[in-house]
Amino acid sequence: MDHREDRRLQCQSLFGDFRPDLSRCRDPERVLRILALAREGFYSREIAERLGTTPKTVQKIFRRYGFPCLHNFAPPLRENRPGWKGGVKMVKGYLYARTPGHPNASKHGSYVAVHRLVFEAKIGRFLHPHEVVHHLDGNPLNNSQENLGLFSSNAAHLRETLADRCPSWSEDGRRRISEAAKAQWEKWRRDGKPYRVGRRPSSTQKG
Repeated sequence: MDHREDRRLQCQSLFGDFRPDLSRCRDPERVLRILALAREGFYSREIAERLGTTPKTVQKIFRRYGFPCLHNFAPPLRENRPGWKGGVKMVKGYLYARTPGHPNASKHGSYVAVHRLVFEAKIGRFLHPHEVVHHLDGNPLNNSQENLGLFSSNAAHLRETLADRCPSWSEDGRRRISEAAKAQWEKWRRDGKPYRVGRRPSSTQKG
C-alpha cells in the first residue's frame, strides 16, 4: 500500500461520522466540499488548488468548523516524499550519503562524504577527522576503492598534490595580493615594526 492510499484510509477513520455545524455558514456547499476532500486524504495545499483559494483559507475553515486536526497527521516516510533522493546529496562537487549513527556524520542530516565511507569499508575502520581521502584521477565522483588514497593530514595531502605546481593567478588576484602586501607594510611602518613583507615577526623581537 502506497502512502496516499494509507493516508486516505487513516483520514476516513479520523473523520468518521464528523459533521460540522453549518447553521450559521454563508457557504455550506464550499465547506462540505472541503470536508469531502479532507476525508479523502488531500492536504490543505491540494484542497486550495482545487478550490482556487489559498492553504491559509482552507486551514481557517478547518479551525472555524472544528475539523479533526490534520497537522502532521499520517506524514509520509522520507522515501515517499517528493524531494527524497535516496539519502544522497551533492555538496561542492562531492557526494554525501545520509549515515545515521556514524561518529563523524554532520550534525544536520547525519551526512558523510561517500568517498570516506568507501575508504572506511576498504580498511575496516572509521577514519579520523584529520585524515584526508584523495581521488587519484582527480574526479570527485569516481568513488571506487581503486581510485582512492589516504593522507594522514590535509598538510600531507596538499604537500603531495600541489608539489611543483605554480598557482595561476589572474591579474585581479595579483593586484589584490599586491595591495594587501602594501597595506601590511604600511601598518608595520605605522606601528614602528618595519619587517620585510611575507615574513612573520619573531615572538622574541621587541616592538
